[in-house]
Amino acid sequence: MTEPEVMTVRRNCSYFIKRLSVVMFMLLFLSSSIAINASDQAELPRKGNYKAAESRDDSDMESASEADPDPSSGSTLWSNPETGYCVILEDDADLLNAEEENLLIAQMQGITSYGNAVFKSISYNNYSTSWFAEDYYHRLLGPESGTLFLIDMGNREIYIFSDGAVYRTITTSYANTITDNVYRYASDSDYYQCASRAFEQISTLLAGRRIAQPMKYISNALLALILAALINYFVVRLLSTTSKPDTREILNSIYARFTFSNVQKKLTSQSKVYHPRSSGSSGSHSGGGGGHSGGAGGHSSGGGHSGGGGGHRF
Repeated sequence: MTEPEVMTVRRNCSYFIKRLSVVMFMLLFLSSSIAINASDQAELPRKGNYKAAESRDDSDMESASEADPDPSSGSTLWSNPETGYCVILEDDADLLNAEEENLLIAQMQGITSYGNAVFKSISYNNYSTSWFAEDYYHRLLGPESGTLFLIDMGNREIYIFSDGAVYRTITTSYANTITDNVYRYASDSDYYQCASRAFEQISTLLAGRRIAQPMKYISNALLALILAALINYFVVRLLSTTSKPDTREILNSIYARFTFSNVQKKLTSQSKVYHPRSSGSSGSHSGGGGGHSGGAGGHSSGGGHSGGGGGHRF
């Protein structure tokens, strides 16, 4: 190819690579976003025909507050008559006032169509927040379906733990997303809004709707950008690599010319070598052997609770 043709091909390749980079970035980002949206489940089946929206009036709020005047006692504050699931609120760190507790209890009632709803705050914790949340939930409710929202003032962390049928919707990924969305309220010491927004998003997911996931989309955009850059790098290397000529092509391309003049032949030396006859020959033989080796394998198994969760420091 001539030099102008080579330059034209390079310009076309550069244009193609730029277009390919944009298209690949968009495809990777859209595919990851679609995967997130596809993971949104349908509404979790309700247990009974109870609808919290129909019972959130002033009388219900009063009955919820009167069911247990001491929330720190850990007893049930409200029980859903249709499902048997309950609302439990333990504000050991004293983060909410009486009015905020009543409002939060009324909001948590909607979750009892799907499982138990628990709010817990602690001011001191010798263990990790995740370990405490799991241990507290299972000591309180065992393997029953439900969700716990924990505010750990000792570790400065909020945490959501779910188990049973609720955990199939409020997965570890969604627990991390929800706490990512609400931790700023805890940072501003607005603990009621933090808990209220968390339970609101939990209810939204349980009803089969979607919640905002800004951190997920940002992570997917960065991941798509990195993948597009890597793919473009390999494409550029593939297009810019030139094949190396083999030995025959190199030899065929060499132009050689030899010229001889005044050629003369001259004897410079002479020698004789004596070789005696040999009387016989001998040989040798050697042999070898082989070997075999083998190995063994193993198996291990384990078990545990099916629940899980995620959190965010504030």
